[in-house]
Amino acid sequence: MTLTPVDAFEGDAAKLKLFLGPMTGAFTLGYTGSKPKADLDIDIWKNGRKADSAGSIEDVFYNPNPEKRKEAELIISVTTDTAPGDGRNMFGTIKICTIHDSGSSLATFTIPWEEKLTARGLMQGAGTSSFTDDQPVYVFGMQATSTNIIRTADLSPESLRNTEWALVFTLRFEE
Repeated sequence: MTLTPVDAFEGDAAKLKLFLGPMTGAFTLGYTGSKPKADLDIDIWKNGRKADSAGSIEDVFYNPNPEKRKEAELIISVTTDTAPGDGRNMFGTIKICTIHDSGSSLATFTIPWEEKLTARGLMQGAGTSSFTDDQPVYVFGMQATSTNIIRTADLSPESLRNTEWALVFTLRFEE
């Protein structure tokens, strides 16, 4: 399997940045061999440990044409907003667009957002990486802090242990 980061706002797509927001990233997943059943789990981490699940997308390589089930592009956007009314209840919206040769799909997830989490940053690999389907792989993330200080972070277990709060997107494989 390979994961290749994609610039979601390259060229004409730059006009979408204001719509999708700065906490947006994209990558392409590709594989060779027999089609794996790969699910994308969304986990909330607190104080460097997985604390809760925020949702999942099953079978990210889905394509009705079996010969074309070799690649999927994912665009992920995380935004925060305040609930109508008292203006204090914040929530986060996670949007995930999955694009294949046969079309695209969009999923949205809503999570509670802690108002104290004021600084945010993305965690995404810089280049193409390869991996096998024998264990889960962290493919994308967003961290947040209450201190307005963001630590430079990546998706390694060592780095994730130092996060105050994070959304971690994990590709998990089933047989």
